[in-house]
Amino acid sequence: MKLYWAPLLFFIFAYLAPLGFRPMVTPDEFRYAEIPREMIESGNWTSPTLLHMRYFEKPVLGYQLTAAAFSIFGENAFALRLPAALAAGLTALLIALFLRRFTGEDKIAAMGALLYLAGGLVYGIGTFAVLDSQTTLFITGTLICFLPACLEPRFNRVKIVLLLLTGIFAGLAFLTKGFIAFAVPAVTVVPFLVWEKRWKDFLLLPWLPLIAAGVVILPWALAIHHEQPDFWRYFIEVEHIQRFLHKDAPGQHPEPWWFLLPPLLFGGLPAALLAPCAIKGLWSDRLQLLRLPYIRYTLCYLIFPFLFFSASSGKLATYILPCFTPLAILGALGLARYFRLGGTYQLFRYPLTVLGLLLMLAGVLAAAGRLALPRIAPQWQESLWMPHTPILVAAILVVLAWGITLWYFRKKTWKRLLAVFFAGMVPLIFVGNLIIRPSAMADKSPAAALLELRSHIPDDALLICHRSMVHAAAWTLKRPDLLLAVSMGELDYGLSYPEAADRFLELPEYQALLLASERPAVVYLAREGAAAYLPENVPAPEKFHAGGVDLYYFAPRGKQSQSAQGVH
Repeated sequence: MKLYWAPLLFFIFAYLAPLGFRPMVTPDEFRYAEIPREMIESGNWTSPTLLHMRYFEKPVLGYQLTAAAFSIFGENAFALRLPAALAAGLTALLIALFLRRFTGEDKIAAMGALLYLAGGLVYGIGTFAVLDSQTTLFITGTLICFLPACLEPRFNRVKIVLLLLTGIFAGLAFLTKGFIAFAVPAVTVVPFLVWEKRWKDFLLLPWLPLIAAGVVILPWALAIHHEQPDFWRYFIEVEHIQRFLHKDAPGQHPEPWWFLLPPLLFGGLPAALLAPCAIKGLWSDRLQLLRLPYIRYTLCYLIFPFLFFSASSGKLATYILPCFTPLAILGALGLARYFRLGGTYQLFRYPLTVLGLLLMLAGVLAAAGRLALPRIAPQWQESLWMPHTPILVAAILVVLAWGITLWYFRKKTWKRLLAVFFAGMVPLIFVGNLIIRPSAMADKSPAAALLELRSHIPDDALLICHRSMVHAAAWTLKRPDLLLAVSMGELDYGLSYPEAADRFLELPEYQALLLASERPAVVYLAREGAAAYLPENVPAPEKFHAGGVDLYYFAPRGKQSQSAQGVH
């Protein structure tokens, strides 16, 4: 059991401990914070809303998990990212259980969990407030429960429980991100069953998982249909069919077929530095390994979902996160076989030795640059981009320490070098979450600027936002009643309902409002440098600036101005 302390400690200190250090990033994190906040405020945990308007891009479970975290830990960055981080940790646990079940070795199981957690893409998504980490957890549960159920020779209690768990996980994945919950398992299981020539299983195995998934999904599916009759039309037609087939669909991310290859190849770094060893270990024992059903299943798990995601008209690097589960499984198996070969371990030592040299060089250059900065570029000493000196010094020391330790242990036993490799990531990740000053991210994290400008926004003012600011402004200022001007952005569906018609102003309407003889105070928020869309004959507004945010204040006019209170 002591081997499992390694991935557990890695998860606690690399994932959980620094989770709330980084400022929230727009638009995703503010969007996925504001929707759960409105759930709590309204008491309606069935219908997702954004700015009190219908927002049907995803089902409800991901938002509910965040709302639950807010209810326990408060409305903050830590609670916002906690569901994603816990999902990454539980996915690593499922990988360990899978490897323990089919290899019987704790070392391989712990290594699989560690490889998964130490992947850069897994870490980035697992500590960021999007729903891909939670979706990957439930898809992993679906596929990892299905294989032992499939291989169980008799239709006994164990097989029934595993098939029911398969369906439960699939249902939870659906409630998080929709029909991908069935697509990814289907494109994995069907090729595997064909490969195994298990034709009868096509007729026997799906029913219990489908029943269990239906039991999980049906209560909310009926509730959302009762509350929002158009939900399923929009969700199926726009968010699934159009997004998969049409490059010009709303919210689409059209990319070439090869777009997901670089994330797959390099998204596992720094853990992927061990890939040459794992590949050699797998290749050296390939004939024996391919005789094992769980290896064939894992290959299907890797190849066919990746092809499925690559076939979609819209692609994001986050989509292939489920593919890192089989990569971790294969990586752990390959490393185990590589180290059992014995020899000099060049493929293992060389990448880590080079990494150590690069880390030492980077630390020396960073230290020299910081010492030389007052002479060669004194204006940069207080730059928004320059980390505070104590944090910068800590980061340099961590980089140097990791590099020196890797170099020192390069000729020691592979177990010690491997331990140094993984252990060195943790303090670097921890300090890395502190090193960027929030002011340097003003264009992507405007919360601090909005709080600074809050005193210039009267409670009774009409708050109008550029579409790039709506998520951050609603969350930070607790103003979901704000208006949009000129462009709807992703809120076009919610704004199509009659009751939301007054929440959006076309450019002529916005300018007519500013020119009206009677109106309350108007505040317009936009990113720094964004157009203010001012009519030519409107009196010049007061302009305030903080961080990457511009605020334009238009004083009340007519009767409204007589009762207006001070702005500042």
